[in-house]
Amino acid sequence: MLRPPNFIFGIYDGKTASTTTPATAKSGSNKMITLFQDWFNRNQLPWDYTNFDGRSDYGSFLAAGIGAGGLFSGADAMKIIEQVNRYAAMLVRNLSGTASIRQDICYHQSCDKTTNINKFALEKMVKATAYAIEILGQQSALDSWLYPMREIEEISKKKSTATVSV
Repeated sequence: MLRPPNFIFGIYDGKTASTTTPATAKSGSNKMITLFQDWFNRNQLPWDYTNFDGRSDYGSFLAAGIGAGGLFSGADAMKIIEQVNRYAAMLVRNLSGTASIRQDICYHQSCDKTTNINKFALEKMVKATAYAIEILGQQSALDSWLYPMREIEEISKKKSTATVSV
């Protein structure tokens, strides 16, 4: 879901994570979200928050207290006129999309093929992802960067309990 024809540049919004999501996951997630925001802002590209609703494979990480973050270019939701106008103001008109049409008209359907790829959206999403991975990879103490010390101790206790359990 990184390149539908009627794409959005969606960043998972940690504020919409379930209220049962552990604080450790929220802290780390918010750091990752900021990485994506920074990349899109520096490159003068529009972006939208998208719900962090556990609908994807990151849900199990959040539930375990592990921070997650990511991008989303659209699925079965409609692109709204406000998005089209905002994207048109920052991109050329033919890249802004069409209002009242699903973001990915072939989402989970047999028409979801390589011929439907929006190469512009794919390139930008890949570059944003590579940027975030590079920043994360440069951290000499990633746990300290992602989580405040108190939360690292919580994660450590959970990990040691899980490995000791027989």
